[in-house]
Parts: sequence; structure tokens; C-alpha cells
Amino acid sequence: MPDDNAPPTLRSKRSLTLRFNIPISKTSRFWEALGEGKFVTTKCEDCGRLSFPPQADCPNCMSPNSGWVELGTEAELLTFTYVQITPTSFVDHDPYVVAIGRLKEGLNVLAWVEGGDPAKLKPGAKLGIETRKDAEGGPYYVFVTK
Repeated sequence: MPDDNAPPTLRSKRSLTLRFNIPISKTSRFWEALGEGKFVTTKCEDCGRLSFPPQADCPNCMSPNSGWVELGTEAELLTFTYVQITPTSFVDHDPYVVAIGRLKEGLNVLAWVEGGDPAKLKPGAKLGIETRKDAEGGPYYVFVTK
């Protein structure tokens, strides 16, 4: 017998296919640079703030005036999680580690971690950033353990 006080729920066994069209015209240089093996971001030309991920407009002063700067590829591990039960979109991937690392420039970056034993990862560990290309040639970046 249904509980009249229970909150309403929606249950479905349908699969959902999501398609995203994300405009990247103002940040396309980031993807081009990754394809060239470089790790870059935007820097506001008005207030000097670095933003990651790259931003078309400065989140600090809202200025549309930004330039591109190359970032270092060394980071310190802040936190991480070991994903054993993958979401549907990553069903073909083995369990993986996702981490947040802090660059020397003070920016926090989110990325998958390649290499190393997840059981041996600890906050403060040194990480590197490397660029990669997926099976279709799309660029991306990862942390690598040092």
C-alpha cells in the first residue's frame, strides 16, 4: 500500500542519450594548445586574474579582455577519489582516479590521474600534467604521478 506521506518519485528504465553543443569559440585556443602539447589558460588583461578552466570573461571583474598564458605542468595533489563504479558514459573504462591538483600559479585543476597505485596517493604528492589525444584525435590532459 502506497505511503501518502512519501515524497513523489519518478522511476524509469529508459536509457537517456545526451548530446551537448557547447560553444567554445572564445576558448578554442585552449583545445588547440592541448593538441600542440601545451597547457594554457586565460589571464584578464584588466585585473590580472588567471582563470582555470579558461574563461571568455573574467569572473573577477567581468572584463571581456583576456589573453592566453602558458601554465606550468607541475601540481600538488589536494584531494582525489577512486571511481570503481563508473557512470554509463564511462562504462568502457576501468576504474579510475579523479583528482584536484594545485598548480604553482595557484590554480586548482581537475583531471584523471594516470599511473601509480591509488592506494599510495596522498595529499601533497607531486603530479605532472601531460596532454593526450583520444581515439578520435581530440585533445585532453591528465595528471601523472611523479
